[in-house]
Amino acid sequence: MNAHALFPETGGAVPVFDALGEIAASLSAPAPVGARLRKVLALLATLGLTEGGIAALEGAALRGLAGRQAGAPPQALTPRLQKFFAAGEAGVLRREKPPTLGAPIRLRGEIVGLLAARFSARAVAPADVRLLAFVANMLGPLVLLARSGMSGVAPGDAPDAKAIVGDSPALRAALDDARRVAPTELPVLLRGESGVGKELFAQFIHDRSPRAEKPFVKINCAALTENLLEAELFGHERGAFTGADIRREGRFALADGGTILLDEIGEISPAFQAKLLRVIQEGAFERVGGEKTLRVDARLIAATACDLEAAVRAKKFRADLYYRLCGAPVRLPALRERREDIPALADHFLARFNAENGRALALNPRAKTMILRCAYPGNIRELENCLRGAAALTTGDEICERDFACRQGRCFSAQLRRARMARRQKAS
Repeated sequence: MNAHALFPETGGAVPVFDALGEIAASLSAPAPVGARLRKVLALLATLGLTEGGIAALEGAALRGLAGRQAGAPPQALTPRLQKFFAAGEAGVLRREKPPTLGAPIRLRGEIVGLLAARFSARAVAPADVRLLAFVANMLGPLVLLARSGMSGVAPGDAPDAKAIVGDSPALRAALDDARRVAPTELPVLLRGESGVGKELFAQFIHDRSPRAEKPFVKINCAALTENLLEAELFGHERGAFTGADIRREGRFALADGGTILLDEIGEISPAFQAKLLRVIQEGAFERVGGEKTLRVDARLIAATACDLEAAVRAKKFRADLYYRLCGAPVRLPALRERREDIPALADHFLARFNAENGRALALNPRAKTMILRCAYPGNIRELENCLRGAAALTTGDEICERDFACRQGRCFSAQLRRARMARRQKAS
C-alpha cells in the first residue's frame, strides 16, 4: 500500500512517502535523541504540520523534548489533556484557528508521550490526523530514551556512559527531585546505598544547572587521608610538605564557577569537617602551607551511603555541617526498589561492552530471567560487573546462565548473603 492510499487527502503520495522515509531514517541516525526528534518535527513541517512539539509523559505532567516547551520545567496535565489521554486517540487538541492536532505516543501499549502540531495550509482533513498518529507510533523508543536521560546513540556505537537508564516509578521520582533542585544554588546531598549511581546523578544535576558550561569536579573523600584530602581540595604551596615541588591548585579552585562533588562525605574526619564548613559558609580557604585567603564560587554536591543522622547523634559528624549539606536532599533508590529497570540496564551495559570490545553478544532468555532474581546488594555497580564478567567469559554469541559467576560458585554477593544468613541462624 502506498502513502497516497493511507493519506489520500494530503496532496499526493510522493511528498508524504518521502517525508515518512526520511523520518524513519532519522529515528536510527547517529545523533542525540533531541536532534533526531527535532528532525522529525522539521520533516512534518514540510507536509504542512507546523509549530510541532514532542513531549514525554512523566506521571501527571508533560516535559517538552523538542519544539514546543522543549527544556521547560514539566507542566501538569490540564483537564483537557487528561481527557485526551484517557480517550487514547489522535485528534484535535485545541480548536483555535488553525487548530492544534495531537497524537499519543505509545510504547508496548503504554502512553509515554505526546506529538502535537498545527496545520495552517488548509482545512484539517482526517488524513492529517492519521499522519500524525502514524508518526507518533514510531517515536516511542526515542521518547523512552529521552525520558530515561539517555543520549541515544546509534546501534554499534557505545551508549552514553553518563546515561541514567530506567523508567521505574522510583527512578522517575528521584529524577524529578534532581530536576527540581538543579536550577537552584542550594547544596545538594545525594543519599543512597553504594553503587546506586550517585556520581551520575551529580553529573545530571550539574548538566541541568546554570553552571553547566563551567567545570564539574569530583573527588572521593574516603580514598584519601585527612592531610592528602586537604591538599587535594584546597591546593598547596611549594615546599608545604615533602614532595611539594610546585604550587598546586586544589579541586575547589578548579571548580570555581562550576560544581564540585564530594563523594563519601560521611567519611571525613571531625577536624576536616570544620575546614569544609568554612568553605561552604564563606567560600574562603587557604592553600596548605599558604597564608593568602582565597575565594571560590563553587556549588557543592555531597554524596553518602552513611547514616549521617546517626553520625550526628554519635558526635562523629558536625550538626552544623549536616544542616549546610542538607539544603536539597535527593534520595536514590536501591536496585531492589526498581527491579523493572534491570532489563534496560542489562541491555545498556551489554551494548557498551559490545561497542568497547567489537562483539555482538546478547543475553539468552533464561539468562535474562536469571538476572532478575538476584538481590544485588551492590546495586547497579554489581549488575554491571556481573554482566561484564559473564560477557568476557562466554565462548558463544549468547550469554548463558553458566557464564555468570553465581553459577560457578564465584559470586561474592552470594557468599556475603550466605554469611549473613549463617550469622542470623547462629544468633537465633
